Amino acid sequence: MLDEESAEIVYLTKDDVLDLHTFVVERYGGLFGIKSQDRLQMVLQAPRQHLFGTELYPDLCSKAAVFTFLLVKHHPFNSANEATAFLSLLRFLAINGACLRPEVGPDEIAWVFRALSHGDMDREELERWLRENIGTLP
Repeated sequence: MLDEESAEIVYLTKDDVLDLHTFVVERYGGLFGIKSQDRLQMVLQAPRQHLFGTELYPDLCSKAAVFTFLLVKHHPFNSANEATAFLSLLRFLAINGACLRPEVGPDEIAWVFRALSHGDMDREELERWLRENIGTLP
């Protein structure tokens, strides 16, 4: 199980996400570019949100869930939003000392991102799935 109390969260920057988007489009095809700067900025800021001085997403799993969910749902890029969201999730976890468990295979990952894309999984369900499937880096 992941000990989420031990370290301060490191966030992805806009450049980090743009680099991952560029990689996806160069490797698998699609249209380069940002469809909406505002949406991308909102996605990047969402994990840091506070309400009345309290973090809305207080731990790594909740921050990863809101970031990934919004990146898929708000489509800030011209294409490859789901693939960019997946790689961004992996990178966000890695820079915070976490990863998906090795037992999580490509079919399950594809199912999760398809469910997110089609509206069959909400942010809370993604957060529960992440809590069950995130571990620490070896």
